[in-house]
This record gives sequence, structure tokens and C-alpha cells, in this order.
Amino acid sequence: MKKYYIFSLFILLFSAVSCSDWTEPSTKNIDGLLADADAAQAKAHEAYLANLRAYKKTDHQVTFGWFGGWTGESPASRCLYNLPDSTDFVSLWDGFSNLTPAQQADLKRAKEVKGIRALACALLFDIGKGVTPAQPKESKDKGETWEQYNHNYWGWVDGDETKINEAIVKYANAICDTIDKYDLDGFDLDAEPNYAQPFHTTKEMWKNDRMNLFIRTMGKRIGPKAETEEGRKKLLVVDGEPYWFSADMALYFNYYILQAYSCRSYEDLDNRLGALITQFSSKQTEEEIAKKLIVTENFEAYAAAGGVTYTTRDGKQVPSYIGMAMWQPKKGRKGGIGSYHMEKDYAASPVYKYLRQGVQLMNPAIK
Repeated sequence: MKKYYIFSLFILLFSAVSCSDWTEPSTKNIDGLLADADAAQAKAHEAYLANLRAYKKTDHQVTFGWFGGWTGESPASRCLYNLPDSTDFVSLWDGFSNLTPAQQADLKRAKEVKGIRALACALLFDIGKGVTPAQPKESKDKGETWEQYNHNYWGWVDGDETKINEAIVKYANAICDTIDKYDLDGFDLDAEPNYAQPFHTTKEMWKNDRMNLFIRTMGKRIGPKAETEEGRKKLLVVDGEPYWFSADMALYFNYYILQAYSCRSYEDLDNRLGALITQFSSKQTEEEIAKKLIVTENFEAYAAAGGVTYTTRDGKQVPSYIGMAMWQPKKGRKGGIGSYHMEKDYAASPVYKYLRQGVQLMNPAIK
């Protein structure tokens, strides 16, 4: 037994020496393989991102949303870059001027790496929304109200329509200047002239031809009727009540975004599209109107469930956001889907669960 024990020790010692001899070249081989794998992975990721940016430029159903609470810093839900890769464009709900360095960096990264576009957005009733500087102390000391200061700043004179028109042109160009300053990708007009609001407003921008003048002025610089190629690359969209505009004015917009909140069936969406067709069909075909239509759900209220219970055209019951992704007009196809406070879907498991499902339903990944 002792003889066999000594022989076994000899074998173990020989094995240990042999393994030691092989360790150095094996480690070098593994390091090389890992370096090659890392390089290949990085190359594949760059190719994926290039394909992703190219996809954003193709003709497809888009994913949109109003993004709130944006800081460009931790937590991840406050960053545009952490949105699902296939997100096409967002409207900046909490303001689009005086962006912080963190917001500018996040915006640049989301745009340059993932091709996500960001639009200035304003719930617009009174002149100056979004870009009027803070009221200075001298104005307050004179006893001016905010409304008086705001009008004076833009040169608005009640009762003088010439002065009012000049102020509107100045304001529209100021927003376009801000879009250029921060390299934003267009403007989202939140049009709600017939909705009651929880704050005081005279809705002065919606009287006479004022809003049409605002859009015609802005439309020279951004949107489908812009005077330059660079301007036509930017988006001019209207949400809320696009029906307010005439068929001629509708041609200034890339998309009509409907707040189809709490939508419970395909019939609701059919009817909403029908109203747009009735308003705009003298200048666009049904298919053209449908292709510019984005329907949206309210994730501020319904993010946890992906919306309310929705009945599809074939009788299935699904969350309304998913139903919107599945819905198609009877003629042509829709422009896409969206959500108010899209960032609320970050809390889902997995993160952005419903946004990702919507993308796959509209634009399935190639396997």
C-alpha cells in the first residue's frame, strides 16, 4: 500500500509541474481571445447603432412620447438616452430653454448615438410661453403684472393688430432660434383652444388669424414647408386639437398627434381619424392623413397597466397602448403611437415594458 501511495504522489507532482509549464502560454492565449472577443463585440455594437440610426430615417410607424421630469442625470428614468433604442422622437414636456449642461449632454448623446430626436413643446395660449425671460426686479418695482411685462417684452399692444402680428412673428422666430441654439429637432404645438384649463389664460394666441400667422412664420424655418433643406429635416407637429386648423394650414405639419386617452376600442380610433379626414381631405388623401396620425395614451394615469382595457378589431382585449400599436386604419397605415409621460413606463418590469412591446408590434425585429 505504501508503494502505491508514493507512486501516486509522484504522479501528482509531475502533473503539477506540467500544469505550471502550460499556465503562461494558456493565459496569453486566453487574454488574446478575450481581447479579440471584446473588439468583435465593440464592432458589432457600433454596427448595431449605425443600423439603428439608419432605421430611424426609414418610412415606418414611429414611437413618440411626452417626456417629463427630464434632468439628464441620475436616476436613469430622467435621461433621454435610457429610453428604448427604437424611440423615434420625444417632446420635452417640462421646458426647452435654459437647458443645463447635463441636459445638453444627455440630448447630444441620445441624438448622436441612438438617433432619438427631441422637440420643443408648449401648451400655447398666450404669447411668450417657453422663452420669455424672467420678469426683472425693475418691472416688478414699477407694479407691472406678469401679463403687462410679457406684452411689453414682445411689443404686443392690445387693440393694435399690426403690433400684435409683429409680436407673434418675433415670438415664432425666437422659438426657432432656441431650437437652433440647442440643436433640437423641431416644435410640438400643444393645441387646446377649446379645452378648459386649470389656470388663467385669455387664449390670446387663438383669436383671429394669430395662430395661423404663428405657424406660417415658424413653417418658413422648420417642418415640411420650410424654405431650406435643413429646415425640412426638422419636425413641426400639432397635438391636442389639430382639427382647429384648415386643410391648407394642415400641410405645415409633419404629424397630427391625438390625445386618445382612455381609448377603449378600435371604433374610437376610427372615429378620431374620420374627423381628421373630414377636415383635411380637400388637400390630402385618406392614406396621407392616416400616415401622419399618431395616437397616444396617458401614462401619467395608466402606465402600470399600459392603459385601459381596449377591444381590437378582431375582438381581443388588450391594454389600450398595445391596442393602439395593433390598430390600423381601414385605408393605409397610421403614423405611430405615443404616450403622455412616457418616462413612467420605466418603472415596469422589464423597464419600458409597454413602449418596447409597442415597437415590436408595429415594427417587428428581423430574426
